[in-house]
Amino acid sequence: MEIRKIKPQHLDLLYNISLEQFGTESWTKEQFESSIVDDNYICAGLIEDDKLLCYVVAIQSLDDINILSIATKEEHKNKGYATRMITWYKNLALQVDKTLSLEVKSKNEKAKNLYQKLGFQKVHERKNYYKDGDTAIVMFCKL
Repeated sequence: MEIRKIKPQHLDLLYNISLEQFGTESWTKEQFESSIVDDNYICAGLIEDDKLLCYVVAIQSLDDINILSIATKEEHKNKGYATRMITWYKNLALQVDKTLSLEVKSKNEKAKNLYQKLGFQKVHERKNYYKDGDTAIVMFCKL
């Protein structure tokens, strides 16, 4: 099992994990496809035997790596895979001297707790940001 760059051959697996976890709020297959080939995005996954178990899609700017989407395949949840992926991104951000940020639904307590445990702190809220009216919590990681 290793963290690798996601390639076009993993597109269906990537999209299916997102659909499974986010339903109607999932990215489209075209959005994932475009992020895989765009050098401004960092698309990595935890892969075992060419099967994608967990993924993170992030975009990098001059001074920040912003995690846009993270999900773990349902049958692989609670095994520490998301922690492993976020830690990999934290190390990457340190290596390239950038901050690391993300946003999370205010109602997603499990994710917020994980992010706080990994050093993220709330810096801003975006009220009524999501389709369901939930607030987005913007978080930055202390590196």
